[in-house]
Amino acid sequence: MAITNGIYSALSGVNAAARRFDNSASNVANVESVAAPNGSTATTDADGNPLFRTQRSIDSTTTTGGVRSTQQLADPVSVQRYDPDAPDADGEGLVNRPNVALEREVVDQISAQKQFEANLATIRTADELFESTLDILS
Repeated sequence: MAITNGIYSALSGVNAAARRFDNSASNVANVESVAAPNGSTATTDADGNPLFRTQRSIDSTTTTGGVRSTQQLADPVSVQRYDPDAPDADGEGLVNRPNVALEREVVDQISAQKQFEANLATIRTADELFESTLDILS
């Protein structure tokens, strides 16, 4: 029974790592998107185009010993930049862009990759242990 608990825990770790990586990839892909202003609950701009909201992945343990990755809005969700040529620039030439630091995203992606690999190694080891047990019992 302990082996299956380890597999379930490792599978939840694999899923959490995949969610973390997906979230980070979304942040990177939307680094130049139009973002919602800080403090705003708007999801679209005046033309009905979606506003991007930067999210951070938070991993936590579950009561069953697994891992869960949840997403929370970054604080602040956006930063203002001076870009008077942007179509969404206000009268002062300021635009709202997602609060995405590419350095942080690279670290998050490397961390998610290592988390994925470690949990996959746990699953492989459990599989080998199952095989050895079956060989002994046969």
